[in-house]
Amino acid sequence: MTSRIIVTPERALIDVERDIRLEGFAPYAFVTVTVRMRMCGALWASEAVFLAGHDGCLDLGRDSPVSGDYSEPSAMGIVWSMRCQEMERVVFPPDRADALTIEIHAAGGDVSADAVLVQEFLAAGVTHEPVRAEVEGMSLSGELYTPPGPGPHPLVIYMNGSSGGVNAPRAALFAARGYQCLALGVFNYPGRPKYLNDMPLEYFEQALLWARRTLKPKNGFVAVSGISRGGEMSLLLAAHYPALVSAVVAYVPSPVTHGVVSAGAPGTGRDAQAWTLGGKPLPHLWQDNATADWEAAYATPPPYRQTLAFLSATRDSAAFARARIPVERFPGPMLLVSASDDGFWPSTAYSEIVARARRAAGLPVEHHVCAGAGHHVHYPWLPGTLINKPHAMSGLLLDAGGTASANAAGNAQSYRAVLDFLGRAALSASPG
Repeated sequence: MTSRIIVTPERALIDVERDIRLEGFAPYAFVTVTVRMRMCGALWASEAVFLAGHDGCLDLGRDSPVSGDYSEPSAMGIVWSMRCQEMERVVFPPDRADALTIEIHAAGGDVSADAVLVQEFLAAGVTHEPVRAEVEGMSLSGELYTPPGPGPHPLVIYMNGSSGGVNAPRAALFAARGYQCLALGVFNYPGRPKYLNDMPLEYFEQALLWARRTLKPKNGFVAVSGISRGGEMSLLLAAHYPALVSAVVAYVPSPVTHGVVSAGAPGTGRDAQAWTLGGKPLPHLWQDNATADWEAAYATPPPYRQTLAFLSATRDSAAFARARIPVERFPGPMLLVSASDDGFWPSTAYSEIVARARRAAGLPVEHHVCAGAGHHVHYPWLPGTLINKPHAMSGLLLDAGGTASANAAGNAQSYRAVLDFLGRAALSASPG
Protein backbone atom coordinates (compact mmCIF):
# COMPACT_ATOMS: atom_id res chain seq x y z
CA MET A 1 0.00 0.00 0.00
CA THR A 2 1.31 3.45 -0.91
CA SER A 3 1.69 5.71 2.10
CA ARG A 4 -0.59 8.73 2.10
CA ILE A 5 -2.27 11.35 4.29
CA ILE A 6 -6.01 11.71 3.72
CA VAL A 7 -7.54 15.05 4.78
CA THR A 8 -11.32 15.30 4.52
CA PRO A 9 -12.25 17.90 3.45
CA GLU A 10 -8.92 19.17 2.18
CA ARG A 11 -10.23 22.70 1.61
CA ALA A 12 -13.02 24.25 3.71
CA LEU A 13 -13.87 27.09 6.06
CA ILE A 14 -11.65 27.30 9.13
CA ASP A 15 -14.61 26.41 11.38
CA VAL A 16 -14.90 22.95 9.77
CA GLU A 17 -13.18 20.18 11.73
CA ARG A 18 -11.29 17.83 9.43
CA ASP A 19 -10.89 14.06 9.39
CA ILE A 20 -7.16 13.27 9.10
CA ARG A 21 -5.97 9.71 8.53
CA LEU A 22 -2.63 8.14 7.57
CA GLU A 23 -2.11 4.81 5.88
CA GLY A 24 0.63 2.77 4.21
CA PHE A 25 3.16 2.86 7.07
CA ALA A 26 4.83 -0.17 8.65
CA PRO A 27 2.86 -1.90 11.41
CA TYR A 28 3.64 -0.35 14.81
CA ALA A 29 6.06 2.13 13.26
CA PHE A 30 6.74 5.43 14.99
CA VAL A 31 5.37 8.07 12.63
CA THR A 32 6.38 11.71 13.04
CA VAL A 33 3.81 14.21 11.78
CA THR A 34 5.01 17.77 11.24
CA VAL A 35 2.96 20.72 10.01
CA ARG A 36 3.91 24.21 8.86
CA MET A 37 2.01 27.28 7.76
CA ARG A 38 2.56 30.97 7.29
CA MET A 39 -0.01 33.15 9.04
CA CYS A 40 0.21 36.94 8.95
CA GLY A 41 3.75 36.69 7.60
CA ALA A 42 5.09 34.51 10.42
CA LEU A 43 5.98 30.81 10.37
CA TRP A 44 3.98 28.44 12.58
CA ALA A 45 4.81 24.76 13.14
CA SER A 46 4.04 21.71 15.28
CA GLU A 47 5.24 18.14 15.59
CA ALA A 48 3.78 14.98 17.09
CA VAL A 49 4.91 11.34 17.10
CA PHE A 50 2.39 8.48 16.81
CA LEU A 51 2.54 4.71 16.95
CA ALA A 52 0.94 3.22 13.82
CA GLY A 53 -1.58 0.43 14.24
CA HIS A 54 -1.18 -3.20 13.24
CA ASP A 55 -2.37 -2.23 9.78
CA GLY A 56 0.06 0.69 9.44
CA CYS A 57 -2.75 3.21 9.73
CA LEU A 58 -3.46 6.19 12.00
CA ASP A 59 -6.61 8.19 12.74
CA LEU A 60 -5.67 11.50 14.36
CA GLY A 61 -9.16 11.87 15.79
CA ARG A 62 -8.75 8.54 17.62
CA ASP A 63 -5.05 8.06 18.30
CA SER A 64 -3.01 9.89 20.96
CA PRO A 65 0.51 11.09 20.20
CA VAL A 66 3.22 9.33 22.18
CA SER A 67 5.20 12.59 22.26
CA GLY A 68 5.17 16.04 20.74
CA ASP A 69 3.31 19.33 21.00
CA TYR A 70 0.01 17.89 22.24
CA SER A 71 -1.05 14.69 23.98
CA GLU A 72 -4.74 13.90 23.47
CA PRO A 73 -6.66 12.41 20.53
CA SER A 74 -7.66 15.36 18.35
CA ALA A 75 -8.12 15.41 14.61
CA MET A 76 -7.09 19.08 14.65
CA GLY A 77 -4.40 18.79 17.32
CA ILE A 78 -1.63 19.21 14.79
CA VAL A 79 -3.23 22.57 13.92
CA TRP A 80 -4.17 24.06 17.28
CA SER A 81 -0.82 23.02 18.80
CA MET A 82 1.21 24.99 16.23
CA ARG A 83 3.62 27.50 17.76
CA CYS A 84 4.84 30.73 16.25
CA GLN A 85 8.47 30.41 15.16
CA GLU A 86 8.97 34.13 14.42
CA MET A 87 7.55 36.02 17.38
CA GLU A 88 9.01 39.32 16.26
CA ARG A 89 6.72 39.23 13.21
CA VAL A 90 3.54 37.77 14.69
CA VAL A 91 0.10 39.32 14.24
CA PHE A 92 -2.53 37.39 16.16
CA PRO A 93 -5.35 36.74 15.60
CA PRO A 94 -5.25 37.19 11.81
CA ASP A 95 -6.42 40.62 10.71
CA ARG A 96 -6.99 39.61 7.08
CA ALA A 97 -9.31 37.05 5.55
CA ASP A 98 -6.60 35.32 3.51
CA ALA A 99 -6.80 31.52 3.43
CA LEU A 100 -4.32 29.61 5.59
CA THR A 101 -2.45 26.78 3.84
CA ILE A 102 -1.09 24.11 6.18
CA GLU A 103 1.52 21.68 4.87
CA ILE A 104 1.48 18.25 6.53
CA HIS A 105 4.42 15.82 6.36
CA ALA A 106 4.48 12.33 7.89
CA ALA A 107 7.56 10.12 8.08
CA GLY A 108 8.08 6.67 9.58
CA GLY A 109 11.21 4.69 8.77
CA ASP A 110 11.78 4.84 5.03
CA VAL A 111 8.18 5.80 4.31
CA SER A 112 6.79 9.33 4.06
CA ALA A 113 3.75 11.18 2.77
CA ASP A 114 2.59 14.77 2.31
CA ALA A 115 -0.73 16.57 2.19
CA VAL A 116 -2.19 20.07 2.34
CA LEU A 117 -5.02 21.39 4.51
CA VAL A 118 -6.51 24.75 3.53
CA GLN A 119 -8.49 26.83 6.03
CA GLU A 120 -10.65 29.49 4.40
CA PHE A 121 -12.46 32.48 5.83
CA LEU A 122 -14.39 33.56 2.75
CA ALA A 123 -17.22 31.26 1.71
CA ALA A 124 -18.33 31.11 -1.90
CA GLY A 125 -20.46 34.12 -2.74
CA VAL A 126 -19.58 36.20 0.32
CA THR A 127 -18.82 39.77 -0.70
CA HIS A 128 -16.67 42.38 1.01
CA GLU A 129 -16.61 46.14 0.79
CA PRO A 130 -14.88 48.80 2.90
CA VAL A 131 -17.19 51.18 4.73
CA ARG A 132 -16.17 54.85 4.82
CA ALA A 133 -19.00 57.26 5.58
CA GLU A 134 -19.55 60.64 7.18
CA VAL A 135 -22.46 60.59 9.62
CA GLU A 136 -23.35 63.60 11.78
CA GLY A 137 -19.80 64.90 11.52
CA MET A 138 -18.24 61.58 12.47
CA SER A 139 -16.12 59.35 10.25
CA LEU A 140 -17.62 55.87 10.21
CA SER A 141 -15.12 53.17 9.21
CA GLY A 142 -15.20 49.42 8.97
CA GLU A 143 -15.34 46.38 6.75
CA LEU A 144 -18.64 44.90 5.62
CA TYR A 145 -19.05 41.22 4.73
CA THR A 146 -22.33 40.08 3.18
CA PRO A 147 -23.65 36.53 2.66
CA PRO A 148 -24.52 35.28 -0.82
CA GLY A 149 -28.06 35.69 -2.04
CA PRO A 150 -30.41 38.65 -2.31
CA GLY A 151 -31.17 38.97 1.40
CA PRO A 152 -32.24 40.66 3.51
CA HIS A 153 -29.86 39.20 6.11
CA PRO A 154 -29.69 39.70 9.87
CA LEU A 155 -26.79 41.92 10.92
CA VAL A 156 -23.95 41.58 13.42
CA ILE A 157 -21.79 44.59 14.30
CA TYR A 158 -18.47 43.34 15.68
CA MET A 159 -15.87 45.38 17.59
CA ASN A 160 -12.27 44.55 18.45
CA GLY A 161 -10.64 44.98 21.84
CA SER A 162 -7.82 47.14 23.11
CA SER A 163 -5.64 46.55 20.05
CA GLY A 164 -8.15 48.46 17.93
CA GLY A 165 -8.49 47.79 14.22
CA VAL A 166 -11.09 45.37 12.92
CA ASN A 167 -11.45 41.60 12.84
CA ALA A 168 -12.07 40.87 9.16
CA PRO A 169 -11.77 37.05 9.50
CA ARG A 170 -14.49 36.86 12.15
CA ALA A 171 -16.72 39.13 10.08
CA ALA A 172 -16.18 36.90 7.04
CA LEU A 173 -17.14 33.83 9.08
CA PHE A 174 -20.33 35.48 10.29
CA ALA A 175 -21.17 36.17 6.65
CA ALA A 176 -20.41 32.55 5.75
CA ARG A 177 -23.01 31.53 8.32
CA GLY A 178 -25.75 33.84 7.05
CA TYR A 179 -25.17 37.18 8.81
CA GLN A 180 -24.17 40.49 7.37
CA CYS A 181 -21.27 41.57 9.53
CA LEU A 182 -19.91 45.07 9.89
CA ALA A 183 -16.47 44.86 11.50
CA LEU A 184 -16.63 48.33 13.00
CA GLY A 185 -13.48 50.40 13.31
CA VAL A 186 -13.41 52.29 16.60
CA PHE A 187 -9.75 53.32 16.95
CA ASN A 188 -6.35 52.46 15.51
CA TYR A 189 -7.96 52.11 12.10
CA PRO A 190 -8.08 54.23 8.92
CA GLY A 191 -10.45 57.14 9.35
CA ARG A 192 -10.62 56.71 13.13
CA PRO A 193 -8.55 58.09 16.02
CA LYS A 194 -5.30 56.30 16.80
CA TYR A 195 -6.17 55.88 20.48
CA LEU A 196 -9.22 55.18 22.64
CA ASN A 197 -9.08 58.43 24.63
CA ASP A 198 -12.35 60.38 24.96
CA MET A 199 -14.34 58.13 22.64
CA PRO A 200 -17.95 59.40 22.30
CA LEU A 201 -20.69 56.80 22.62
CA GLU A 202 -22.51 58.82 19.99
CA TYR A 203 -20.16 57.29 17.43
CA PHE A 204 -21.73 53.90 18.10
CA GLU A 205 -25.22 55.38 18.03
CA GLN A 206 -24.55 56.81 14.58
CA ALA A 207 -23.08 53.49 13.44
CA LEU A 208 -26.23 51.69 14.57
CA LEU A 209 -28.49 54.22 12.85
CA TRP A 210 -26.42 54.10 9.65
CA ALA A 211 -26.45 50.31 9.63
CA ARG A 212 -30.19 50.11 10.09
CA ARG A 213 -30.82 52.73 7.44
CA THR A 214 -28.28 51.54 4.87
CA LEU A 215 -27.98 47.77 5.35
CA LYS A 216 -31.69 47.15 6.05
CA PRO A 217 -31.20 43.98 8.13
CA LYS A 218 -33.79 41.23 8.03
CA ASN A 219 -36.63 41.93 10.46
CA GLY A 220 -34.55 44.82 11.78
CA PHE A 221 -32.27 42.36 13.60
CA VAL A 222 -29.00 44.00 14.71
CA ALA A 223 -26.77 42.12 17.13
CA VAL A 224 -23.78 43.86 18.68
CA SER A 225 -20.73 41.84 19.56
CA GLY A 226 -17.12 42.36 20.53
CA ILE A 227 -14.20 40.95 22.45
CA SER A 228 -12.58 42.32 25.62
CA ARG A 229 -12.90 46.12 25.35
CA GLY A 230 -15.21 45.33 22.44
CA GLY A 231 -17.29 43.29 24.90
CA GLU A 232 -17.38 46.33 27.18
CA MET A 233 -18.48 48.38 24.15
CA SER A 234 -21.23 45.86 23.36
CA LEU A 235 -22.71 46.14 26.85
CA LEU A 236 -22.44 49.94 26.73
CA LEU A 237 -24.28 50.12 23.41
CA ALA A 238 -27.06 47.85 24.61
CA ALA A 239 -27.45 49.80 27.84
CA HIS A 240 -27.49 53.26 26.26
CA TYR A 241 -29.21 52.51 22.91
CA PRO A 242 -31.50 49.55 23.69
CA ALA A 243 -34.02 50.46 20.99
CA LEU A 244 -31.32 50.07 18.33
CA VAL A 245 -29.95 46.71 19.51
CA SER A 246 -31.68 43.34 19.05
CA ALA A 247 -29.19 41.01 20.78
CA VAL A 248 -25.77 41.06 22.43
CA VAL A 249 -22.85 38.62 22.20
CA ALA A 250 -20.12 39.86 24.54
CA TYR A 251 -16.83 37.97 24.53
CA VAL A 252 -14.76 38.20 27.76
CA PRO A 253 -16.52 41.48 28.65
CA SER A 254 -16.42 43.82 31.62
CA PRO A 255 -19.49 44.85 33.67
CA VAL A 256 -17.88 48.24 34.41
CA THR A 257 -16.24 50.93 32.34
CA HIS A 258 -12.48 51.36 32.51
CA GLY A 259 -9.97 54.00 31.58
CA VAL A 260 -7.92 53.64 28.42
CA VAL A 261 -5.63 51.02 30.09
CA SER A 262 -3.32 49.86 27.23
CA ALA A 263 -5.11 51.72 24.44
CA GLY A 264 -4.42 55.33 25.40
CA ALA A 265 -2.26 57.98 23.82
CA PRO A 266 1.34 58.09 25.06
CA GLY A 267 1.70 60.13 28.21
CA THR A 268 -1.97 60.07 29.17
CA GLY A 269 -1.69 57.12 31.57
CA ARG A 270 -3.74 53.94 32.01
CA ASP A 271 -6.50 55.77 33.89
CA ALA A 272 -7.17 58.41 31.23
CA GLN A 273 -10.78 58.81 30.16
CA ALA A 274 -12.06 56.35 27.57
CA TRP A 275 -15.80 57.03 27.17
CA THR A 276 -17.88 60.19 26.89
CA LEU A 277 -21.60 60.73 26.47
CA GLY A 278 -23.12 64.08 25.59
CA GLY A 279 -19.66 65.57 25.79
CA LYS A 280 -19.24 64.47 29.41
CA PRO A 281 -16.97 61.69 30.69
CA LEU A 282 -18.53 58.47 31.95
CA PRO A 283 -17.31 57.40 35.39
CA HIS A 284 -14.84 54.53 35.25
CA LEU A 285 -13.58 52.03 37.80
CA TRP A 286 -10.14 53.53 38.32
CA GLN A 287 -11.36 57.02 39.26
CA ASP A 288 -11.24 57.83 42.99
CA ASN A 289 -10.60 54.14 43.65
CA ALA A 290 -9.24 53.45 47.12
CA THR A 291 -8.07 49.89 46.46
CA ALA A 292 -6.82 49.94 42.85
CA ASP A 293 -3.21 48.80 42.52
CA TRP A 294 -1.73 48.61 39.03
CA GLU A 295 1.53 47.35 40.51
CA ALA A 296 -0.23 44.14 41.55
CA ALA A 297 0.12 43.09 37.90
CA TYR A 298 3.74 44.09 37.52
CA ALA A 299 5.33 42.93 40.77
CA THR A 300 6.85 39.87 39.09
CA PRO A 301 8.85 39.58 35.85
CA PRO A 302 6.89 39.50 32.56
CA PRO A 303 4.71 38.14 31.10
CA TYR A 304 2.35 40.19 33.25
CA ARG A 305 -0.98 38.82 34.46
CA GLN A 306 -3.12 41.95 34.59
CA THR A 307 -6.10 40.20 36.21
CA LEU A 308 -4.44 40.85 39.57
CA ALA A 309 -4.66 44.61 39.05
CA PHE A 310 -8.29 44.50 37.92
CA LEU A 311 -9.21 42.39 40.94
CA SER A 312 -7.63 44.98 43.22
CA ALA A 313 -9.83 47.70 41.72
CA THR A 314 -13.05 45.71 42.16
CA ARG A 315 -12.64 45.77 45.96
CA ASP A 316 -13.75 49.41 46.10
CA SER A 317 -17.49 48.78 46.03
CA ALA A 318 -18.40 52.45 45.67
CA ALA A 319 -16.12 52.93 42.65
CA PHE A 320 -17.44 49.70 41.16
CA ALA A 321 -21.05 50.85 41.58
CA ARG A 322 -20.31 54.22 39.93
CA ALA A 323 -18.68 52.54 36.94
CA ARG A 324 -21.15 49.67 36.51
CA ILE A 325 -22.77 49.42 33.08
CA PRO A 326 -26.58 49.42 33.57
CA VAL A 327 -27.13 46.17 31.65
CA GLU A 328 -30.71 45.89 32.94
CA ARG A 329 -31.72 48.70 30.57
CA PHE A 330 -31.46 46.28 27.64
CA PRO A 331 -34.53 44.01 27.40
CA GLY A 332 -33.35 41.68 24.65
CA PRO A 333 -31.37 38.43 24.62
CA MET A 334 -27.74 38.48 25.77
CA LEU A 335 -24.95 35.90 25.57
CA LEU A 336 -21.78 36.30 27.63
CA VAL A 337 -18.69 34.27 26.69
CA SER A 338 -16.00 34.16 29.35
CA ALA A 339 -12.68 32.41 29.97
CA SER A 340 -12.12 30.89 33.41
CA ASP A 341 -8.31 31.33 33.32
CA ASP A 342 -8.39 34.84 31.84
CA GLY A 343 -5.07 36.57 32.49
CA PHE A 344 -6.13 40.01 31.23
CA TRP A 345 -9.11 40.58 33.51
CA PRO A 346 -11.46 38.24 35.46
CA SER A 347 -13.95 37.72 32.64
CA THR A 348 -15.83 34.80 34.21
CA ALA A 349 -16.44 36.70 37.47
CA TYR A 350 -17.18 39.83 35.43
CA SER A 351 -19.73 37.96 33.31
CA GLU A 352 -21.40 36.47 36.36
CA ILE A 353 -21.91 39.99 37.74
CA VAL A 354 -23.69 40.91 34.50
CA ALA A 355 -25.69 37.66 34.52
CA ARG A 356 -26.84 38.17 38.13
CA ALA A 357 -27.99 41.71 37.42
CA ARG A 358 -29.91 40.52 34.39
CA ARG A 359 -31.53 37.61 36.22
CA ALA A 360 -32.49 39.84 39.14
CA ALA A 361 -34.32 42.07 36.66
CA GLY A 362 -36.04 39.08 35.03
CA LEU A 363 -34.16 39.58 31.76
CA PRO A 364 -32.79 36.92 29.40
CA VAL A 365 -29.11 36.07 29.71
CA GLU A 366 -26.88 33.11 28.91
CA HIS A 367 -23.30 32.60 30.06
CA HIS A 368 -20.93 30.25 28.25
CA VAL A 369 -17.73 29.60 30.19
CA CYS A 370 -14.64 28.44 28.29
CA ALA A 371 -13.24 26.20 31.03
CA GLY A 372 -9.51 26.61 31.58
CA ALA A 373 -9.17 28.96 28.60
CA GLY A 374 -7.47 32.33 28.45
CA HIS A 375 -8.53 35.76 27.25
CA HIS A 376 -7.98 35.08 23.54
CA VAL A 377 -11.34 33.49 22.68
CA HIS A 378 -11.48 33.13 18.92
CA TYR A 379 -12.98 30.74 16.35
CA PRO A 380 -12.00 27.17 15.41
CA TRP A 381 -9.27 26.07 14.52
CA LEU A 382 -6.61 28.63 15.23
CA PRO A 383 -3.44 27.79 17.14
CA GLY A 384 -4.14 27.99 20.87
CA THR A 385 -0.51 28.36 21.89
CA LEU A 386 0.05 32.11 21.74
CA ILE A 387 -0.64 32.73 25.42
CA ASN A 388 2.05 35.34 26.07
CA LYS A 389 2.62 38.13 23.56
CA PRO A 390 3.32 41.87 23.49
CA HIS A 391 0.21 44.02 23.52
CA ALA A 392 -0.29 45.59 20.10
CA MET A 393 -0.66 49.11 21.52
CA SER A 394 1.36 49.26 24.76
CA GLY A 395 4.04 46.71 23.88
CA LEU A 396 3.80 45.13 27.35
CA LEU A 397 4.35 41.37 27.40
CA LEU A 398 1.08 40.03 28.81
CA ASP A 399 -0.10 36.62 29.99
CA ALA A 400 -3.53 35.93 28.49
CA GLY A 401 -3.98 32.68 30.44
CA GLY A 402 -5.16 29.23 29.45
CA THR A 403 -3.46 26.25 27.86
CA ALA A 404 -3.31 25.35 24.19
CA SER A 405 -5.82 22.49 24.53
CA ALA A 406 -8.24 24.49 26.71
CA ASN A 407 -8.00 27.45 24.35
CA ALA A 408 -8.73 25.21 21.37
CA ALA A 409 -11.73 23.65 23.09
CA GLY A 410 -13.00 27.08 24.17
CA ASN A 411 -12.69 28.44 20.64
CA ALA A 412 -14.66 25.56 19.13
CA GLN A 413 -17.35 25.29 21.81
CA SER A 414 -18.00 29.02 22.17
CA TYR A 415 -18.21 29.40 18.40
CA ARG A 416 -21.01 26.83 18.26
CA ALA A 417 -22.72 28.44 21.25
CA VAL A 418 -22.66 31.86 19.58
CA LEU A 419 -24.12 30.60 16.29
CA ASP A 420 -26.83 28.72 18.18
CA PHE A 421 -27.68 31.82 20.23
CA LEU A 422 -27.77 34.13 17.23
CA GLY A 423 -29.91 31.69 15.27
CA ARG A 424 -32.50 31.60 18.05
CA ALA A 425 -32.39 35.37 18.60
CA ALA A 426 -32.71 36.21 14.90
CA LEU A 427 -35.56 33.72 14.49
CA SER A 428 -37.52 35.38 17.28
CA ALA A 429 -37.01 38.90 15.89
CA SER A 430 -40.22 40.60 14.87
CA PRO A 431 -40.56 42.08 11.36
CA GLY A 432 -40.48 45.81 11.09
